[in-house]
Order: sequence, then C-alpha cells, then structure tokens
Amino acid sequence: MKQFIRQVFTDILENPVFDHKLIEHYFSKDYVQSVDRTQLNYEEFILHIKKLKEKVIVQKIDIINYAERESTIFTNHMARSALKDGSTVVHKVMAEFTIQENKIIKCDELTLLVEGKPAEKDLGSEI
Repeated sequence: MKQFIRQVFTDILENPVFDHKLIEHYFSKDYVQSVDRTQLNYEEFILHIKKLKEKVIVQKIDIINYAERESTIFTNHMARSALKDGSTVVHKVMAEFTIQENKIIKCDELTLLVEGKPAEKDLGSEI
C-alpha cells in the first residue's frame, strides 16, 4: 500500500497538471476526506485539487513514516509547496487512508502549518 499512496501523491499532488481521469483512477466516487475540522466529499475534493493547481507551482511530498494494516495506511508526511505568489509553505500531515477495491474511499487528516504565511494554514482543505 505504501507504493500505492506514493503513486497517488506523485500523480495527483506533485503533478502540476489537474487530471480528472487520474482522480477517478485513484479515488472512489464515495470518497470522504476530513481535514482538521473540514469535511470534503468527492466533488468537493475535485474542487480542492483544482484550487491547489491554481495556487501551487510545485509541490513535493516526503513520507517520513507510515503504518499499514488490512485496508488502511497511515502516513506521517511533509508537504512542501511553492506558490504562484512566490511564497513557500510547509505542512506536516498525519493522514489515515482507507482503500477499498483499489481506490481510496476515506481520508482522515490532520495538518499543521510548519512554515509560511498563516493565511495558508488551510491549504489542505481549501476549495
């Protein structure tokens, strides 16, 4: 599962291009994401990814650690983002992904802005 999540990070988050087909490939239509106190459904998640592509030039995800059991993988990772306004932000992310039928159906995530403008605190859930 670690390789699967790594590929999702590469193809969806690190890819500078919005690709709806890739989202469909990796995420269930029943997908639900909880980020801090915000919940996104599948359609809202698509809007979130579009918003990221509008704001971010380059994003790099570094997995610090992970644990997996059955259909769940937990990651502790750092998301480093260079924004189109010239600023840089770094978020520490703890995320628990549930995978069913080779698609992510749920993500329960906590994010912490480690570096950057306070206005970018909610970059992980912005739509």
